[in-house]
Amino acid sequence: MNFEAFLSDVLTPLLDHPEALRVEISGEGRRRDVLVFADPKDRGRIIGKHGRMISALRTLCKTAGEKAGLSVDLELYDGDEA
Repeated sequence: MNFEAFLSDVLTPLLDHPEALRVEISGEGRRRDVLVFADPKDRGRIIGKHGRMISALRTLCKTAGEKAGLSVDLELYDGDEA
């Protein structure tokens, strides 16, 4: 599964600054770490109310990864730079 394309397709319509959205995938073997970078003003939209949006994204990525035989962890970058 192409996690970059999936997350870009899902998140871009929600963001005020979609040009700042970046998805990085790292890992080897059966493990993948997906890191989402976004404009600091858009991070709240990605997290959602009570963390529901980020939780749903993690569930979707984890389930899709399991179907492909991968262990996937999704995180939202929370540093100062986008």
